[in-house]
Amino acid sequence: MIHTAGTPTHSPERELERDIGAVLVPEVRVAGTIASPTEIVPSAEYLRRFPPAGLVAFGRTPAGAVSPARLLRAVRAQLAEFGEALPFACCDLEQGAGLHFPEATRLPPALALAAAALGARKPEAGLQWLRRAGELTGREARALGVELVLAPVADVNTARDNPIIAVRSFGDDPKRAGSLARAWLEGLQAAGAGGSAKHFPGHGDTSQDSHIEIARVTRDRAGLWEIELAPFRELCQAGVDTIMVGHLDVPALTGERGLPATLSSRVIQEVLRGELGFRGVVLSDAMNMGALAREGRRYARAVEAGCDGLLCPHDPRAAAEELLLALSEGRLSRERLAAAARSMRELARRLLAQPVPAAPRHGSVGEFSSAEVRADLATELAAASLVRSPAPWPWRRGKPCEIGLQAPDHPAAEARRELSRLREELARDASPAGVVLPVICEVRAFHGGYGLSATELERLQERIAELRRLGWKVGVVWFGSPQTLPQSLWEDPEVPVLLAHAPTPPMFAAVGRWLAGQVEAGGSLPASLG
Repeated sequence: MIHTAGTPTHSPERELERDIGAVLVPEVRVAGTIASPTEIVPSAEYLRRFPPAGLVAFGRTPAGAVSPARLLRAVRAQLAEFGEALPFACCDLEQGAGLHFPEATRLPPALALAAAALGARKPEAGLQWLRRAGELTGREARALGVELVLAPVADVNTARDNPIIAVRSFGDDPKRAGSLARAWLEGLQAAGAGGSAKHFPGHGDTSQDSHIEIARVTRDRAGLWEIELAPFRELCQAGVDTIMVGHLDVPALTGERGLPATLSSRVIQEVLRGELGFRGVVLSDAMNMGALAREGRRYARAVEAGCDGLLCPHDPRAAAEELLLALSEGRLSRERLAAAARSMRELARRLLAQPVPAAPRHGSVGEFSSAEVRADLATELAAASLVRSPAPWPWRRGKPCEIGLQAPDHPAAEARRELSRLREELARDASPAGVVLPVICEVRAFHGGYGLSATELERLQERIAELRRLGWKVGVVWFGSPQTLPQSLWEDPEVPVLLAHAPTPPMFAAVGRWLAGQVEAGGSLPASLG
């Protein structure tokens, strides 16, 4: 029998261990992700001693999604055997549940959704795109055993070379990013799933990858309030369940250069809780990220600063022991730990008790009665997000064409597979009418800078010029953010550009349909050009 956490009588020592377990959110990770070649699940010994209130699942690999559903079920079954309450599961489903679960629907990234919304004839119709995407994500997440979706991304991406946000953001305009993120969250909530606004107080104006090092935000307090904090205020008003704090160096808020926001009570207690009035649960970004590698006693400091849940401890047992030591030495108050644990358990109870609503009527928010209908929505969204440059396409769409060498030369496995598929679809054993040059801009942790380097851009331009000298008609498909797309290329009257936002399966499929003449490009630029 699974009891409600806290109903049996436990010794003070046992209650302490249970509270520590409640604030640590261990990983359930399939083998082959960027972060680990091997499978990761918390040990039975750990689960028995420090039962978690939440789990964070990962199923995304460079080659595509591998479902973590089996691992989640196994961990939950083990906790049930120990008589513990069912933990909630959370997952980064920024591109739909298909990002980590291959049995679910992969959706375009946030910036592409923004382009589709902005291209709609009426603003409300555009927001409806976002609600439908959020609702589909939430419904599939709940069906797969995920109650908390770690999205929407509320970062306002103003740094063009931002290595890890880029197309994950709804754009570079604070007001617009906030309204689009809120519409997506409303759809998620309609599906009975919880959401998490991230990465507070804003990761968009950074040029560092916080997976590797602390990311710096140099904007002053007034600028932060106007730009970075605007979408978070909007999402607080919308009743977002959790807010994820990033490992960001924001001296205008922390008052101390080099101090991560996750370890700052001024950021969490004064700004987030006080000025923004947030009453939900505060989560940390992954505690195993390189940004915190040099921070001693990071777990105790994060809880004391105001974090309720600590995602992805580098070693759950070691993190638990650190918290025990901090309590014994008086560096972490027992009251603060207990409050964080209560918040996490209450979050679990609330999320798990939330019913999944019945399927909506067609035409309300969207109908998701079959895999075909869900796939159609993904394709419709991706096609609606495509944006054309002013130059006319140099050959009639629907004719066979050739996919030329891409830039850069070595994209990830998923992009290589989709590029090969697109090449096969468009060749059709006929003389090509022209050459499509795909530009692949990927957002990946530990990958370094986003977009093309100066050398890669120069090579692309040389390739275009050489093909044109040989008499070929040339078009460019930019699988990346417009923020890294040179304005000179976008405005070139001789070389048309199709903006496709990201090298992901939905966007490749949409490009294929557009080149085949089956869909029109109806999106509008969701961010300023590079």
